[in-house]
Amino acid sequence: MPAGEVAIFNRAVSADLPEVLGGTPGGATGALHKAVVSGDGSAHLVEEIQLFPDPEPVRNLLLAPEQGAVFAGFSGGIWRVPRANCSVYGSCVDCVLARDPHCAWDPESGTCRLLPTPIPKSWRQDTEQGNPGWACATGPVGRSLHPQSRPQIIKEVLAVPNSILELPCPHLSALASYHWSRGTAKLPEASSAVFNGSLVLLLQGGVGGLYQCWAMENGFSYPVVSYWVHSQDQPLALDPELGGIPRERVEAPLTRVGGGAALAAQRSYWPHFLTVTVLLALVLSGALLILLASPVGALRARGKVQGCGTLPPGEKAPLSREQHLQLPKERRPSASDVDADNNHLGTEVA
Repeated sequence: MPAGEVAIFNRAVSADLPEVLGGTPGGATGALHKAVVSGDGSAHLVEEIQLFPDPEPVRNLLLAPEQGAVFAGFSGGIWRVPRANCSVYGSCVDCVLARDPHCAWDPESGTCRLLPTPIPKSWRQDTEQGNPGWACATGPVGRSLHPQSRPQIIKEVLAVPNSILELPCPHLSALASYHWSRGTAKLPEASSAVFNGSLVLLLQGGVGGLYQCWAMENGFSYPVVSYWVHSQDQPLALDPELGGIPRERVEAPLTRVGGGAALAAQRSYWPHFLTVTVLLALVLSGALLILLASPVGALRARGKVQGCGTLPPGEKAPLSREQHLQLPKERRPSASDVDADNNHLGTEVA
């Protein structure tokens, strides 16, 4: 046995098994395992319990049958662990498949309960084979035993057309394999996909109906969860073969594809589209103004050069074709312009 691991064993009496091993090996990670040994010597793991929030080795274990518990010692103290938690098995199938020697199905209360002393004869348990086919049968069992196919409850989902649904499938057993089905047919490949165990469904025309998640364990197949999916504008009547099965109306499950996204039917993309459109219009308007501003500035610069704005105002007057140069009028000398020597006044002498 690896270092840091301890093991304890307990011999107990079961309803249909002479001796069982209710022992638990504890590991360096603080995990507690519960196993049962059948008559042929093979062991079956019932459950694994993580004792501590942070992994650390279990130093010692003490089994107290009279108290119905196991005491685990570690660096921070002592943990008290009940020897069985039968309430986690919600159906007869889960209770029998667990093969827990301390649990059995009580058909009167419809619950998986801790075995009392003495054991009632009506309680169902099969730790040897773990076969719920006969242990959970409500009537006579024929020679040819077929797995249960009728769900215990149907969850009705009424969704918006063209919406994306995520139908969860709880994985209650680590020893089981799971798969999805649509009634008796295969899943529509064009409008469905399985992601992390959940069924992602695009609700289009003709994809409504019964969707079931199946578990296969110990050779027994049973439906874990069943959904009746239909749209609001085209309600789909329940299959008559499913009559008498209780139904539960559930809200359209949310979609978490690739780490998380909301249901398409539950939110509108119109506000986002409007915001993007307004921003795009503002960006295009700004770019257009910048493009127009460059040619206008160039034209203004050319106008200043061609206008000769530095010339005096008198030289800016345009010349007209009708405008002629006026020569100064010839002035004729008068008698008053002649002096005593008979010379003309105001004339220059060369």
